[in-house]
Amino acid sequence: MKAIQALALAAVVLSTHAVASGDPVTGERKATTCMACHGSASFPGIFPLVQLGGRDADKIATKTNKYRSGKLISPMMNLAVMSLNDQDVADVSAYYQKLGKPFLAIPGMRGDEDILASAP
Repeated sequence: MKAIQALALAAVVLSTHAVASGDPVTGERKATTCMACHGSASFPGIFPLVQLGGRDADKIATKTNKYRSGKLISPMMNLAVMSLNDQDVADVSAYYQKLGKPFLAIPGMRGDEDILASAP
């Protein structure tokens, strides 16, 4: 009986992880608005200091969800992410991680030190 419970729990955990992980191809399509400020594979964005290329998808999602919930306040970001759902955030985050590096590398620029990967 305990083996069945363990298998059921493992299935729930694995299915939750599969839903939470994003699709970078879909994320590229969903990120068209984000690209204006945060850049893309071929454009640094109008604010090169906030490029997201190559950053950890979990960190991007964590910070984006803080804007969605109002835990972080930036009128532009709060408005920009208001309509995103959890899957949208996962997809866009996966796209930016997949880029591998910012279009315009700025030595010493990180900007995400305040993000804890485990924070909601």
